[in-house]
Amino acid sequence: MFLRMIGALVDFSGRRPWHILIAALVAMAGLWGYASRLELRTELRELLPSDSPAFMAYERQAKRMDGGAQLIVIAESPDRAANERFIDALAAELEAPLRERAACLEACRDEACRAACGPPSLIRTIESGTKEVRRFFDANKWLYASVRELEEADEAIELELALRGGLIDDLDAGEPRGDAAAGAPAGGAKEEKGGLSLDATWDEVQRRLKKIDEFPSGYFATKDGRMVALRIVSRSAGMGDRNAARLLDDVTALASRLGPASFHPAMQVGYAGDIPNAIAEQKSLVSEAVWATVVALALILGGVVFYYRSPWSLIVIGLPTAFGASAGYAFATATYGYVNTVGAFLGAIIVGNGVNYPIVLLSRYRDFRARGMAAEQARREAVLNAFRAELVGASVAAIAYGSLTITHFRGFSQFGTIGFVGMLAVWASIVPLVPATLVAIERVQARLPRWLRDPPPRVSDEGAAGPAARLLARVTARRSLVFLAIAPVVLALAAWKLPAYVQDPWEYNFARLGSKSSQQKGPGIWSRKASEVFGGKMNVAGAMMLADTPEQVPAIKAQILANDAKDPEGRLVAEIATIADVLPGTPEEQRKKIEILERIRERITPRVLRSLSPEERARVEQMTPPEDLRVITPKDLPDLIRRRFEENNGVIGTVFYVKYKNDVSFSNGKNLLRMADTTGNVVLPDGTRVVTASRPTVFAEMIRSMERDGPLATAASFLAVTVVVVLATGSLLGSLSVLSALVLGVLATAVAMAMLDVKINFLNFIALPITFGIGCEYPFNVFDRARLLAGDVTLAVKRSAGPVALCSYTTVLGYGSLVFADNQALNSFGWVAASGEIACVATALLFLPALLHVLNRAGRMRGAWKGGLLLRGGSHS
Repeated sequence: MFLRMIGALVDFSGRRPWHILIAALVAMAGLWGYASRLELRTELRELLPSDSPAFMAYERQAKRMDGGAQLIVIAESPDRAANERFIDALAAELEAPLRERAACLEACRDEACRAACGPPSLIRTIESGTKEVRRFFDANKWLYASVRELEEADEAIELELALRGGLIDDLDAGEPRGDAAAGAPAGGAKEEKGGLSLDATWDEVQRRLKKIDEFPSGYFATKDGRMVALRIVSRSAGMGDRNAARLLDDVTALASRLGPASFHPAMQVGYAGDIPNAIAEQKSLVSEAVWATVVALALILGGVVFYYRSPWSLIVIGLPTAFGASAGYAFATATYGYVNTVGAFLGAIIVGNGVNYPIVLLSRYRDFRARGMAAEQARREAVLNAFRAELVGASVAAIAYGSLTITHFRGFSQFGTIGFVGMLAVWASIVPLVPATLVAIERVQARLPRWLRDPPPRVSDEGAAGPAARLLARVTARRSLVFLAIAPVVLALAAWKLPAYVQDPWEYNFARLGSKSSQQKGPGIWSRKASEVFGGKMNVAGAMMLADTPEQVPAIKAQILANDAKDPEGRLVAEIATIADVLPGTPEEQRKKIEILERIRERITPRVLRSLSPEERARVEQMTPPEDLRVITPKDLPDLIRRRFEENNGVIGTVFYVKYKNDVSFSNGKNLLRMADTTGNVVLPDGTRVVTASRPTVFAEMIRSMERDGPLATAASFLAVTVVVVLATGSLLGSLSVLSALVLGVLATAVAMAMLDVKINFLNFIALPITFGIGCEYPFNVFDRARLLAGDVTLAVKRSAGPVALCSYTTVLGYGSLVFADNQALNSFGWVAASGEIACVATALLFLPALLHVLNRAGRMRGAWKGGLLLRGGSHS
């Protein structure tokens, strides 16, 4: 009954071709229009499981910090003053709308008024230098001495004043000090410097303050002033989202309007930080995805035209493929609203894989027409004859993608879901679209001059499409044992190379996964210049993390340092920066310091000052503690410092920064795993578990997810493909023949990876489960054609080799377009996937026919040619 329904649909498509085609084009236009809203997110954390503890902690942290992605503007010229003027002018232009909105909000008393002030700015803060920081620390510098240092200074001053006053003898000098009123110098090193024993403490305080504020000019600048920077902290998470792109465009336009050349003819302005880097990576990926799809499509369609010698065949092949791709991306828009790095290139892959189904159907149709069958009968017979092969092909391809959906790793599951929908959409559309397109083309061609029509399809008397297919059929029949020798060779290489490879197949070098050119142009260059300006300054460089409460931070810090000390491979952490590091101590310590400083100030009386020389008096007055010192709380810190440790709800002190040693590489995945073990899920002495998050912990979670889900997806794909093949062949020997060709092709790919030391990463691992599904189409097509020909393997190869090779060609091109990608992870995915396709089609056209010939001669295959539990149809082969 089902086959009758399919036949009826074919007949209806032939009677109403224009209705079918118009409906398909309208549907495609709607799907592509809807899919145009799809967003691309390139950040690696978008590949993680959404229920991953590291991902959830990172998301919570991003919300608590209200974005926090940075945009750094750098002015570079030989003139320090010109650079500073440009940065001041840019900062003033950027701050003006922020001040206007703040004034508007302050004047409002109701929500309607506040709404009229406009939406919040994309900018959280603008930082043009450290002038405010310098003023703050200069006013409070004495509080940054330790209690012990101040007590020692107080005691030394008391002793020195006693010596000056002649109250005690200077045993070191060997004689009384003399009359203080006479103003005679008291001798000794400290007197010669003129500091009343405050010099050592003063110097130590200045050293500590310099560590906190390392920009003596008051600007973020290199020492020579060649580069001066402005830092913008945004409300974006820095993932390349539209708001971040708009902010970068606005700042770029504003800087251009200011005219850098008017400040200095040689001035250059560049942009660095999270936002421009993410946007540059996104633009590169989008551009590459578009070009990969266009190039793949052009080469695929060119191959189709060459094979069929018919430009009209492009329409037959292209419509179902375009429909499937549009359905896949529209589904992604409706389900996710975005695609991650992996999904960006699905268009080229769906085109390369999906085109297989209309190719097989068109080849069967042309085959039947070439042998004299009427067009109407040929359409019906082509669909029914190829239906089982198409169904199995669609099933195993859908399984290949669907196996990825059972994983938690979004880099796999999203790719698999979209690919699953796209491939099924191509398969489901070929029955109405291909017959309707064939009829429409034939009607159009009937009205055209002969030279614009397709030449009639031709095959040899035996049905072979060309000399290459005939040669292949002949050599696999005559030299079967030669081609069967492929198996022991591959198995021997596998036994030699794979055991060592599988012990450590993963790619831990993240430097091999990103863009090759990003560091040589654009934001990559300016990011290196930003590092020259900032480096590790401001005492907050490192991986940002958050505690649940400020009170937890000291305990978390101690526990992380303890974890780090237990690392068998050595310490990773250089230091942990907290709010306490920029405060002059606890409130109790500060009050004690203020008491000591008051005593010091009381000792330096006008009478003492009059006893000093003018030089000594000026220095002592400079170092005398001021009278207005008070206890400093986190809220009293300058904005530039406080904001580093403040959440967007105003809570200060929960933020801290783990700074790693300079020789620790963040490109080494093994280091990231160690960092995650040291800083993730910190258990405090009271048993409280604090889930911390940072970029290292997110990357480490990605590695763990890949190691866990990769083998799961591959095993699921192979198991499901095996079930489909067993059902479709209906015999144990037949299914073993097909599966042995498939496994041999995949094994050959794995051996090549081991021999070339191609490590498995979060992208190229997808190639293995997909190869099981897509690669299974080729041996099954050969086997199924032999079944339809009652076991005539030679004739099956003659008739199926051309379409199978063309299907493989289009799929290899779909993957091969990624070989030229600038992103190294995509590049490796393209190489591995294309290699798997080539290996599988080689075993399907060489090894499998040879195996079937040998089994036929032994009389083992008679039952296999009558098997098959899935649908069979068609009376012609």
